[in-house]
Amino acid sequence: MFNLTLYQEVFYQSKIPQLIVLIDFSKVQYNLAFSDFIGYSLDELTSIPVESVSYPDDMPKDTQLFGEILSGQRDEYQLEKRYIHKSGEIKTGILTVSRVCEQSTGEEFLIGQILDITEKKQMEVVMKNREVKYRLIAEHSSDMIMLHKVDFSYQYISPSVKTVLGFEPEELLGKCPTEFIHPADHEELKKQHMLSVDNNSLLLTYRCRNKNGSYIWLESTIKALFDTENGEIKEFISVSRDIQHRMETNERLRKSEKLAVVGQMAAAVAHKIRNPLTPIKGFMQLLNSEKEINPVYLKIVLDELHRVELIISEFLSMAKPYTEKTTVVSVDNLVRQVVQLLQSQAPMEKMELNFYSGEAVPPIMGNSNSLKRVFMNVIQNALDALSEKGRIDVSIMTDETGVTVKITDNGCGIPQERLSKLGEPFYSTKEKGTGLGLMTSYRIIESHSGKINIESVEEVGTTVTIWLPYPKN
Repeated sequence: MFNLTLYQEVFYQSKIPQLIVLIDFSKVQYNLAFSDFIGYSLDELTSIPVESVSYPDDMPKDTQLFGEILSGQRDEYQLEKRYIHKSGEIKTGILTVSRVCEQSTGEEFLIGQILDITEKKQMEVVMKNREVKYRLIAEHSSDMIMLHKVDFSYQYISPSVKTVLGFEPEELLGKCPTEFIHPADHEELKKQHMLSVDNNSLLLTYRCRNKNGSYIWLESTIKALFDTENGEIKEFISVSRDIQHRMETNERLRKSEKLAVVGQMAAAVAHKIRNPLTPIKGFMQLLNSEKEINPVYLKIVLDELHRVELIISEFLSMAKPYTEKTTVVSVDNLVRQVVQLLQSQAPMEKMELNFYSGEAVPPIMGNSNSLKRVFMNVIQNALDALSEKGRIDVSIMTDETGVTVKITDNGCGIPQERLSKLGEPFYSTKEKGTGLGLMTSYRIIESHSGKINIESVEEVGTTVTIWLPYPKN
């Protein structure tokens, strides 16, 4: 059939499955690639017809197009066709059949070439099955599963949107979520731009408009899908669920907790004020019965009234919102002033108050009066805990995050079971303490984005650590 050795070698060594057949079917030749594709040896292929290795359902179309070539209606055709491998496996290829005429002899023959797409078709089947499975999950999930375009408009919405929001999925396609988000929650949606190439996900809680016009709370997890070639965001996927019941339950719990706190505070205030009122009432009755003013009784009454005034002042101070302006504060100078003030007031012949500051301490942003109140309160508490020949060490340390003030005493210490209650209103380890001073200190430090930590061992001493951060800029 061939009279040129070069073309013969190209035919036989080609990696593309090929066959050549004379127009009258008197002779058929296959190359090795065709043999590998179909699983039969070249000798076996010469003894079996092509129809026996062709998938039956694809033969009618192939036969029709082949007939059109033989009748001269066309010179070539191409179709996707399945073949039966010797092992029984179904192979798929793109078959191209061309009618060729050898000019020197006028001899006509047909050449067929097959592009093996078996792996591609198998992958398509896998992807299709996977898509069916995921779609089945999405369409039967109680959560709303949504696919968004880059502009965040809806591209796909699971049927559960009907149950949650009352809309049919088709009503929302092409629309943007901002049309349904409560205006007060739009700012929260801007956080979606925080999604980066790190494939981060974002959790949002917001109110969404129902078809009936009411708003319900939703919680959405949003994730960006990236193009594997250029790394750019191509789509967003979000999973949203109805948390209206949860939000209502949380609100009821918050109200219940507020009422409980108010009740506890009222009981504590009543208890603390009743204590000084008892001697006031008793001595006033004595004054009334004796019909004369006793200076001793009067002093006790005035002292107890001062105690009531102190409790009320601390209570009001705790309730007042923290709105003081911040300025640049030198913590080491502030603590040094407090230590010097207390050194002048405390009986230093019985106790020792030391201050240590190493290298230069960078300034922080805060309110000097409030911070001075905190240091005064903590150091005074340490002084009150000391017995004779007690010692307090106040030191300042710095690191890359902020300034740490550590107040250590060797006083009586605090029992472990009481440590967890420190900072609660009207809970104090001192006989006449109200607990509001330490609670206010906690509040001031928290308003400065700082932290207070208290460690104590009975009969050994207590260490209070106050950390204050540097300005963010």
